[in-house]
Amino acid sequence: MQITSYDYVRDCAGEGPSLSRLAALIASARHEAADTGRESFLLDNGDILQGTPLAAYLAHAGRGTPNPVPDCLQMLGYDAVGLGNHDFDHGLDYLDATLSRYRMPVVCSNLGGAGIPSIRSRAILERDVLCSDGTRRRLRIGVVSVLPRQTISWNRHQLSGRASLCDPVQATADAAEAARAEGAELIVVLAHMGIARFDEGLQPQNEIVEIAQLSSVDAVIGGHTHLVFPGPDHETNRNTDSRQGKVYGKPVVLPGFAGSHLGMIDLDLAWPADGGSIKITRSESRLVQSAADTPEDPDVVALASDAHHATRDHLNHEVGRLVHPMNSYFALAQPGPVSALIAETKRHVIRQAMAGSDLEDLPLLASGSTASTGGFDGPDNFISLPGGTVKRRHIVGLDPYSNQVWAVRTTGARLTDWLERSVVIFNTLRRDDPDQLLLNENIPGFRYDAIYGLNYVIDPTQPPKYDPAGRPGGLGEGRISNVTWQGRPLEPDQEFLVATSDHRTGGGGQLRAFSEDEIAFRGRAPLEDGLVSYLQAPDCAAVRGAAPWRFRPGLNVSAILLTSPDAVTHLSEIAGLRPEPCGTSENGFARIRLHL
Repeated sequence: MQITSYDYVRDCAGEGPSLSRLAALIASARHEAADTGRESFLLDNGDILQGTPLAAYLAHAGRGTPNPVPDCLQMLGYDAVGLGNHDFDHGLDYLDATLSRYRMPVVCSNLGGAGIPSIRSRAILERDVLCSDGTRRRLRIGVVSVLPRQTISWNRHQLSGRASLCDPVQATADAAEAARAEGAELIVVLAHMGIARFDEGLQPQNEIVEIAQLSSVDAVIGGHTHLVFPGPDHETNRNTDSRQGKVYGKPVVLPGFAGSHLGMIDLDLAWPADGGSIKITRSESRLVQSAADTPEDPDVVALASDAHHATRDHLNHEVGRLVHPMNSYFALAQPGPVSALIAETKRHVIRQAMAGSDLEDLPLLASGSTASTGGFDGPDNFISLPGGTVKRRHIVGLDPYSNQVWAVRTTGARLTDWLERSVVIFNTLRRDDPDQLLLNENIPGFRYDAIYGLNYVIDPTQPPKYDPAGRPGGLGEGRISNVTWQGRPLEPDQEFLVATSDHRTGGGGQLRAFSEDEIAFRGRAPLEDGLVSYLQAPDCAAVRGAAPWRFRPGLNVSAILLTSPDAVTHLSEIAGLRPEPCGTSENGFARIRLHL
């Protein structure tokens, strides 16, 4: 939903990518195709309805400003679009209303039972193409689209009883076969998933490698992970050519996130003289990156204008005050005030919701995570809140995916397991490598949860108990120790109520999903609304003093934290880790050596 490059959190024009900048790259690619006598098709593979404050504002019930996405896609001439998991975040009714305005096919091949007439299991695009002998022939391209099977768990409060999801690889094979039976000569897959960078187990999210192996598939457009391909993000993958942009010899692109890249797949085709199937004689995959000096398309900006101004007005409302500023620069190196604020907000919401219920007397804990900690989205992906007046725009970046506040009833043993799954994010640190990275670059920061209300110790020199896919790996006894509640050791069968999010409840972040019986409260309002309520009278001392975890003292190891360049002026906040600035990474992150 990055329609323009405007930064709604800072309330200023931004230099980042957007659909409005991508429009210039699209126009250039079309001119290139026309100049060489080629035909072109323009496709999108999902998550275009979510991800920015503009998206959250437009989806909120009772607001009459229309979503500009359908008009933008129509104006830019998109031929077909797929769906991503986040397109379901605001519910099927909102999705249905928005898709009804699309004038191009919307495809999702592994979704069943959703009852949205606009969604097809496949589409066939037809075009007359100019052949090298000067004749024209009709080309029929089948478009198939799939998304991760976990979407049904992540969005079960939206999809339960109304939709189902089947295996994406099998769905691709079935839809491709059906499209070929209907006359499709080529099959392009809009796979809202990435290329797995580690073994993801029996329930993988990222299955482009498996999809590319299907004999019926000719090309794949991926996404979901915010990574790019071709490029260095996948150099170590087997059967993957990260320079040529091919997986098992099939052309593949992963065009980043938020319109950061235009993925381009060029195909040279040959029709056999005997009337047999089309042959691909040459293929090329490449990415064209959007830049800060790429001009924004004025037509896209104009189409988004009404929604843009309405969103700005909404976000500039004052919602509270903070005594001190806070940031997420060091949120994965020590407990920070941003995750503490999120946890205290969740606890505030659930305390009110449980008042007078049978569960009111259970000890109440809260999970806290920070979505904006750099990672795949780059060195600008951090939060910095000012002291003093807080406006709504200051807090929308805390939870860009509009997660809702839920609560689960669980035990001490399950909580320890929750923590062990979270600390997989740390690399196994060695004493002989002062330049090792603190964090595993394959694991996004939002997967790390702290449990506020407990106190515990983390030892990142020990092997993790789970692998990055969340499977018990037999790698070690674990990294979590000395877990206490109110100064007493945590008992395995001790019961708690935990304020968390719908995403975590459904197994997001490689947690074990909670059963229906374990869910104690299902909130309908997004975390943003809870933050606005909490900031009317925040307990600033509790937020700044909350420190549920610490690294085991005396580890005698050092490691590099990749963080925002602005962090170098805030090193006093982590003085206990004896930080040393070590320059800048090739991706623009500040390199800070920490001593544990």
